[in-house]
Amino acid sequence: MSTRLLSLFLVASLPIAGILAGCTSETKSASEPTTEPGATEPEPPPPGSGTPDIALKVQADVASALAQGGLKVDTLPDSLDEILKSRSKTDAVMKSFTLALGVDCSGCHAGSGRNIDYEAATPQKNVTKKMWTNFVRGLKAKEGSLYCDSCHQGKMKYLDRSDIGTLETWMQTNFVEKLERRDGAEHDCVSCHGEPFKGDFIRTWKK
Repeated sequence: MSTRLLSLFLVASLPIAGILAGCTSETKSASEPTTEPGATEPEPPPPGSGTPDIALKVQADVASALAQGGLKVDTLPDSLDEILKSRSKTDAVMKSFTLALGVDCSGCHAGSGRNIDYEAATPQKNVTKKMWTNFVRGLKAKEGSLYCDSCHQGKMKYLDRSDIGTLETWMQTNFVEKLERRDGAEHDCVSCHGEPFKGDFIRTWKK
């Protein structure tokens, strides 16, 4: 092939290469993990890996599960009991819980299917109320919004506790350094774990 023909061939090939590159880029983008609440998350690391499943996200749109109901976390009451007085707010907030935690109503309420008892007390309901008061309304992100899906992102349980040292470092980076208390007090481990320190304080919330 002559030099002139080779040059023409290369010039003609550029648009095709560009199209192929565009297709490859689109395919990659479509396959990338989504941050939409309720979306399928990657499988958690095997026990012993010492790596938390996910990282706390504090982008401005992180409370999208709540936003689907047309609500903003800063406009909601400090108590879930106050929200239950409004049917529209109740529906929106409960829907946001199912999206943020990847569960249906039976994830917190007694019964299943059409036989849900919304009034019955359950350990999960107790934890939810405490989470709302202490985390959703008690803390805020230094940048962006903080809501249930900021941490859970479609999973009710999301931390790998097999390596305590790694977990403590991760919590310091994400739960302490990225958050602050709404009451203006100094925020550190005590904000959640109390003093004296209670490692598994969630268990006491279930009672």
